[in-house]
Amino acid sequence: MTIKTSRSILTVFGTAMLFGACDLLEVDNPNALVQEDIEKVEAASAAVNGAQALTASGIGGIYAPFSTVGDEITWIGSRDAWNELDQGTPDNPGNEFADGAFPGIAQARWMTQFAVQLLEGHVAENAGNSALQSDLARANLYAGVAYAAIAQMFDDFAFSDRTEPGPLIGPDNMATVFDQAIAFFSTAMAGGGETAMRAQAARAQAYHQRAIWGLLNPPGSTPGNPLINDANANSDAAAVLGSVAGTDWAYRFGYSGATVSNNLSWQVNQRGELQIGPEYATQSESDPTDITGHNLMDPIEGALDTRYMARVSEFLGGEGYSPLTVVSERGLRLMLAESALAGGDMGAFTDHINMIREGLDGLTAYSGQIPGIDMLQHERRVNLFLQYKRLQDHYRFGSTSMNWLAGSPAASRPGTMLPITRIEILANCHHPDNALHPCSN
Repeated sequence: MTIKTSRSILTVFGTAMLFGACDLLEVDNPNALVQEDIEKVEAASAAVNGAQALTASGIGGIYAPFSTVGDEITWIGSRDAWNELDQGTPDNPGNEFADGAFPGIAQARWMTQFAVQLLEGHVAENAGNSALQSDLARANLYAGVAYAAIAQMFDDFAFSDRTEPGPLIGPDNMATVFDQAIAFFSTAMAGGGETAMRAQAARAQAYHQRAIWGLLNPPGSTPGNPLINDANANSDAAAVLGSVAGTDWAYRFGYSGATVSNNLSWQVNQRGELQIGPEYATQSESDPTDITGHNLMDPIEGALDTRYMARVSEFLGGEGYSPLTVVSERGLRLMLAESALAGGDMGAFTDHINMIREGLDGLTAYSGQIPGIDMLQHERRVNLFLQYKRLQDHYRFGSTSMNWLAGSPAASRPGTMLPITRIEILANCHHPDNALHPCSN
């Protein structure tokens, strides 16, 4: 959307210190920040922390409508727009919840790019300043996370610059947004330390998701071969696992009452519009906001999958502030398992699966009890639960949500994601549906 540098951007500096250390801003009234204050070198850390805050908030915001399309989350409340998503229609530009969340992810995209450019200037003017170099690496990391989320969740987007509308990227070109995310992650890796490891892990995931995008675009059919074997994703995943294997490492966004909230967990745990999907958990008949039982079975144990139950428990216990995992050791291991399965290497596939099942979870090992592709789908389902991967897995593996209507876009046109929504259409003269406000040049 066309974004002004206003309260929605500037007030992130009020919470920025809570995401990490930052210098005090030299302004008379911290509630009346202007552009010049943000651009001061003293505000560099606050600018990056603000980018982090907006990215965490923006992804948590857009993930609420996005996840409702898949089977992980279902509608239980009073607002029909959630039901539209639940029944398999993600592509309505006027859906009030997708539309309401659009500005948050658009602002995150703009703010992270702004932070990168700002820090690049500061680093150039302050050669050898390690604190600024570290902040620049973090800015690139958050930009990569924001861009990768947009590329994964949307069929189209526009990169506007505050009040200057940007041209539409176009459905055929959304893979280039993954490319931009990958470039940000690559730059972030130069910073070293935990930031570099997070960036390389996220880059592995971006390569993997970009390859999935290629399977599903143009939307319309389930791919004949749903498996990904991407050399770049494999290399990055293996490199990170060389440092974190066996630790259950994860890069997560934390939320709190003193920083920003996670809209998905707020809609489930406080608003009561959404709930864990019926394929995963049973709701109380008298009060659907209560979970009375679990449904997802482990195919090897022949019992309820306790790993999924633990993730549900954490999510439901987080009120409006449940953490969100960006990328994890489990996710990296599953990328390598998938590539091995794609290449017919059942030994390597089994090893990677069991490094999760036995190594991290103490469960019965996989030894061919069910087809490998079924094992992969289950392990992705439980280990990547509520990590915005499920809808693509529905599409590429040919699975469905029990809530989808026959003939709905999700059921009939695999690959359909979120559209550019009404708020952007009305603000962006480049959009073909914005006939009332043509561009001046």
